[in-house]
Amino acid sequence: MKRSILIVDDEQDMLDLLKRSLEPDLNCRVEPASSGEAALKRLAGESFDLVLADIKMPGMDGLELLEIIKRKNPEQTVVMMTAFGQVETAVAAMKSGAYDFITKPFEHDALLLRLEKALERSTLLKENQRLQQACAPLAVFREPGGQERGHAAAVRNHPDGGQTELTVLITGESGTGKDLTPAPFMP
Repeated sequence: MKRSILIVDDEQDMLDLLKRSLEPDLNCRVEPASSGEAALKRLAGESFDLVLADIKMPGMDGLELLEIIKRKNPEQTVVMMTAFGQVETAVAAMKSGAYDFITKPFEHDALLLRLEKALERSTLLKENQRLQQACAPLAVFREPGGQERGHAAAVRNHPDGGQTELTVLITGESGTGKDLTPAPFMP
């Protein structure tokens, strides 16, 4: 599936420029929003790998938008941009959860590099979440008090009967029967 970026800026020329340049250069789908309110509507209807938002906009500014996005979806990767590159603004954006802060005018190659890193972060977060969900059934290896159960009980209690495509590392004291682990866990 193609990666997606939501660009939020009140300047139509900037939206058009970024859409024309980022789609082919980052091989992604770019969707524009001309205000913070419009961005929130778009985010309510679909998910984006990255939100690139201007800070200075009429109505809801970028920092307010960032706070709302992070409150609703703490994992959303957001990069802020502004023509007013003040240190205080950058610090406020980063404290509110922005992944990065870019000042306008920006050099195209530098922008691509920073956005590629932000997209990579989104990809890694999604992969991490997928792996955590895939590993969740393996949590039967420990009792609530932290004591390990026998590996046979763990295999028996696993929803897939121990069938998994994940690599499983079986650890324990010498002589506890790690070598007796049933075939579904053995390579």
